[in-house]
Amino acid sequence: MKRLPQVLLALAVAVAVGAGCRKSPAANAGSTKAPKGDAIWLADPAAAGEPGLEDALRRIGAVALFLPAGEVGFEGGRWSLHPDPPPPRRMERSPVVLVLRAGTGMSGAFSNEEGVEVSTMARVIGSALTRLSGAGGPYGRVIGVHLDFPFSPAGAPRYAALLTALRAGLAPGTFISISVLAPPAADSDRQKVSALLDAADASVAFVFRDGERSDPAAIDSLRHPWWAAFGTAGHGILFPADGKANENVAEQFLDPLSGNPRVDLENDLSDNDAAVSAFHARARDAVRLDGLALNRGDLITFRLPSQAELLFQLGSALAGKRYALGRVVQFEGASDAQRTLPLSAFEDVLLGRSLSPELEVEARPGPKNAVSVGAINRSSHASIVSRVSNWIEVDLGPARPADVSLGGFDRYEVYDTNGKPVSPGRASRVRFFETLIAPGETIAPARIAVRGALPKDCCRHRLRFISAAGPELAVDWSSPPPPPTPTARPKKKR
Repeated sequence: MKRLPQVLLALAVAVAVGAGCRKSPAANAGSTKAPKGDAIWLADPAAAGEPGLEDALRRIGAVALFLPAGEVGFEGGRWSLHPDPPPPRRMERSPVVLVLRAGTGMSGAFSNEEGVEVSTMARVIGSALTRLSGAGGPYGRVIGVHLDFPFSPAGAPRYAALLTALRAGLAPGTFISISVLAPPAADSDRQKVSALLDAADASVAFVFRDGERSDPAAIDSLRHPWWAAFGTAGHGILFPADGKANENVAEQFLDPLSGNPRVDLENDLSDNDAAVSAFHARARDAVRLDGLALNRGDLITFRLPSQAELLFQLGSALAGKRYALGRVVQFEGASDAQRTLPLSAFEDVLLGRSLSPELEVEARPGPKNAVSVGAINRSSHASIVSRVSNWIEVDLGPARPADVSLGGFDRYEVYDTNGKPVSPGRASRVRFFETLIAPGETIAPARIAVRGALPKDCCRHRLRFISAAGPELAVDWSSPPPPPTPTARPKKKR
């Protein structure tokens, strides 16, 4: 696709998303204690401590911040709630929704008609919530509780009884929401789920997340207030060569692995899901990163949500949905530094700003007849993951490259003055490739040792990459700024 249509498409989607954020998407959502508007969900308890979080939420216009508060489990014949570490400081300006997730023993708690006795569970959960959400509690102003529990239509009546029992112990005005999937087809099951939703103030359904996608129209047909949720994080699974148990690998390792010379990265062409980009990363030798150790032959499969598809869904999923309260966007990782799509980049999405990396390239002559080439991404946006699409090219003519050290780049190719691939001895241009330009990334300078005289305006360069949001950006040849004219000094009088 040509560059201009891509840019126009990205801008149109961004404007549509921004407009959707500013308008109330739930004019007909009915009476509920849950606020109407967009919210942010941080899946990692540590993420609440990131500096500037509340300022970012204010700029976005978020009506609530969903934060993990604990895990409910059944162990040793007793119900328990294991609390998560609270934020290092209270949320002073942002309303908080406490998220409780299912732990050990919860998988079948609401899966059939007969199961757990909910009064004891409600008492345990309610006691913990009182400590967490009371005045002066560690989270600040708590306006709601979200239960991220699995359930089936058969277990819906007992789940509804739990909500009723919990509500009695919550502070007045506190809402309760629950996670839902696709509504059942059978009328009797649909009635049970509808009764459960009557016991809650709202529901949350993921309409965009790898492995879990609900149909917005089907959820809206339940005629209850709901939020459309969007997952932004990618995930990896480690398959050890020695046959040990598979492990989950966080998205943050995709960038260092994509540029590691001991790792072979390739697209998984067998995956035809347009909403996901899939990759294989195989270790050719031992790899040691902070928090990840790979042995020779270990394989990681990564699945990364398509940001272009995410943008489209953000702007279109709620169109015509009468009962939608807004959107909940979920971020994983302890900070923006661990995310391919940071919260700061999502702020640009909602406010209609540019969604492309901003590469600042420095190509300059160095000592010993060499050229240094480095770059810094000045934005919070990433490129797509590609071995061929993201590059910086430097023109050395009439000099020739004698030796190349990659620095922080992943690989290089050489070309002649006409842009044709040639052998290094006949080349005058060097093209450096970066598989993934990460948000805020600094690419350590490469070094080109040259033969012959460098041009006076050394060294002109050009670049091309594809943004993770979709548009392709090409910058034609640019030369370094001319050196400043020396200021003439007045002659000294004799």
